[in-house]
Amino acid sequence: MKKKRGFSPKILCFLCKWCGYSAADLSGIQRIQYPPTIRAIEVVCSGMVHPNWVVNSLLSGLDGVMIFGCHLGQCHYGGGNELALKRKEVIEETLFDMGIDQRRFSIKWVSAAEGEQFANAVQEMTQFLKKLGPNTYSVKGPFSHIPPVYDARKISFIYSTNGKDYFWDGNIYEDNLSAHSAISRYLNEGFEAKLVPSKGKILIYTRRVPGKH
Repeated sequence: MKKKRGFSPKILCFLCKWCGYSAADLSGIQRIQYPPTIRAIEVVCSGMVHPNWVVNSLLSGLDGVMIFGCHLGQCHYGGGNELALKRKEVIEETLFDMGIDQRRFSIKWVSAAEGEQFANAVQEMTQFLKKLGPNTYSVKGPFSHIPPVYDARKISFIYSTNGKDYFWDGNIYEDNLSAHSAISRYLNEGFEAKLVPSKGKILIYTRRVPGKH
């Protein structure tokens, strides 16, 4: 087990291109200091951050995950940050059911001009995780031993069939046309994909095809 003394948390940050990344860049330009605890990944929009990315990062032993997006109502793509906010509940329930403290994940809204707010958010998360201590939950290898994280009345995060584990893509499709369009996109990107009906809606579960990247 990791020791808490002298502990420096490892935090993965997903930064939306337009606001999160720009705010981080501005904080550097303005020489605003914050702890070197984060590793940043730029994404086009906060709505692109798949729930799997967050859950799997914490399952692998990272101490925290943060998403930085545009303020609500100011998304450059209309409502990507609102989609990220909807997924927050799914992510938090998944972490709870897996025994991981939900507070290890957070979403923050900043504008491109809010470099100081970005730095403060990183500082606050770092201090909180230092008090909370290291994330000792670490899963190696396949997820076959992890049971579905929702009961039968709710959406399952993991769908197992024929000895393979598939992961929900975080979206609920209203019709076959949109679902099959998404399936085609996943297949082109090297994923296996399954359509799963759910109370009149359609869910899609995916897994990366071995050997394809």
